[in-house]
Amino acid sequence: MKTFSVLVGGLCLAVCCGLLAACGNSSSGLDVASGLPPLPPADGQGRAGPAVGQSRPGTSYDLTIKAADGNDIAFTVHEPLAMVGGQKYPLLLNGPGFGLTRVNASQRNLVAPPGTPLLDIGTTKQFTDAGYGVISFDQRGFGQTGGTVTVMDPDRDGLNLIQIVDWAESNLDWLQYRDNSLVLGSYGGSYGGMYQFLLNNIDPRRRLKAMVPSIAPNELGYSLGSGQVPKSGWGLALTAAGEASSRAMGNGGIDPAVTMVLTNGLTNNSFTADDFARLHYRSNAYFCDGVTQPGKRAATPPPKVDVLLLQGMADALFNFNEGKANYDCFVAAGGDVRLYSYVIGHVLPAGVGGLLPAPGSSGISDYYRCGPYVADSLTKTWLDAKLKRDPAAIALLAEAPKTCINLGTSGEGVAVNDVTIGGGNELVVPDTMVPELLPVPVTVPLYTATETTVVAGIPTATLTLSNPTPAPELPDGLPLGVSSKDAIVYVSIGLSRGGAPTAALEILNDQIRPVRGFGTQSLQLNGIGIKLAAGDQLHLVLSGQALTQYPAIVARNPLLPAVRLAGSVKLPILGNVATLE
Repeated sequence: MKTFSVLVGGLCLAVCCGLLAACGNSSSGLDVASGLPPLPPADGQGRAGPAVGQSRPGTSYDLTIKAADGNDIAFTVHEPLAMVGGQKYPLLLNGPGFGLTRVNASQRNLVAPPGTPLLDIGTTKQFTDAGYGVISFDQRGFGQTGGTVTVMDPDRDGLNLIQIVDWAESNLDWLQYRDNSLVLGSYGGSYGGMYQFLLNNIDPRRRLKAMVPSIAPNELGYSLGSGQVPKSGWGLALTAAGEASSRAMGNGGIDPAVTMVLTNGLTNNSFTADDFARLHYRSNAYFCDGVTQPGKRAATPPPKVDVLLLQGMADALFNFNEGKANYDCFVAAGGDVRLYSYVIGHVLPAGVGGLLPAPGSSGISDYYRCGPYVADSLTKTWLDAKLKRDPAAIALLAEAPKTCINLGTSGEGVAVNDVTIGGGNELVVPDTMVPELLPVPVTVPLYTATETTVVAGIPTATLTLSNPTPAPELPDGLPLGVSSKDAIVYVSIGLSRGGAPTAALEILNDQIRPVRGFGTQSLQLNGIGIKLAAGDQLHLVLSGQALTQYPAIVARNPLLPAVRLAGSVKLPILGNVATLE
């Protein structure tokens, strides 16, 4: 199996979702939460729906409002295809990926080519034709929304999001309500998934009823610095893409508080505790953990909400483990939560295991499905069930598993009640010397399949790193992160089909997990999914460098030519189980 992914470079994917109109109580500007200030007055920019007994075609229009900090917030209202007097329509939010801009009024009727997964542009017509209202907005610092790019700061990006929904309630008289609360859904991928978490976490009126975040993170500190190792490839790509996109529209570029974190990582070969705190505050994990940082917004755990999480197995930025962490968080909140994975995700060019088929070509939909569950149709089913309360959609979800893990580019998957972490096996990793100064991987055989075997979930490891040639220690405080105490080993699971030589090993799902520091550590490796045939082998792949995802990030210990590593690994071996095709 080859792992195929989208070159994102700060861009993202968004899956299609759907929602049909349903009946409910409605009142524009209705204050639905006791003890909260009233919604702002209408500003005259919203277009009224037709009077009872009349109808008109739906339109799209661009507008701006002023944020609390004085910057513009730009968004587009896309009305349903046909506006019928007296009928009320649910509202769907769409926020684009990092560096991208909203679906504006002129793009209302664009459609994605046949066989192509639906991106932000090319989705709106799907929704409006089905009777949705859609608001697509520019994220802070991008497009026509002003300010710096603050990366989901609850006190700036978050307040913008609340203002957009408040505006909609105050200015659109055709919105649907149920139990005196706005019927509101959301979709988007990557950065367009992060906004959904943030709005759900801080909206005092708790208006989101159903969400579909795709390839989105749980903890940015983990995303960009798992194992205390800065993911420099993605740090550079995101900074470059975000800065260029923001400045091109006359905005302020990446906020200094964010660039400082990334600069520290590249310069010092590590993040500081303050860096991780800044990233944590901008993460769903901040609210999931429920521990408030001094002087910051209260870390109130997320409210009950129905969430369909879509995660890419080959995602080298926001990996499958982050989907599992979000899943656990939302399950604890009490909602109906599902986790489905497919192949596509973020990856840098040199990390792609092959070339993605051209849009519209045969087989591309396999990259967006887990068995029979295709991302866009599953999303529509989800929102139809949760927002429209459509009986057919509810029945389909009742038969669907809680979790489906993709097993490769064919779209095959395995249904599980929960994700296996580790496993009942304990595979020994003997003493192994790993070169630190050369990008030469070392492989250790772990497991050979004797029959068709599914391995799907999150491997775990207990590893001990030691210095085989102790030398006099260098003084503390040297520049550029130089230290005689530093050691880094990059760990992956590699696949050898049918006993092929280890030189032909394929890194499963392009997943690499750094391990840093002398001593013993117990950790989760990155999630994987594969179906093995008899004779296929899995290996532990160890290297002192990972140039694609971690350029220039190596152990800055001039006295350490190699690291000794030993320990054990547990693989999520499910056995010869039935799969979904």
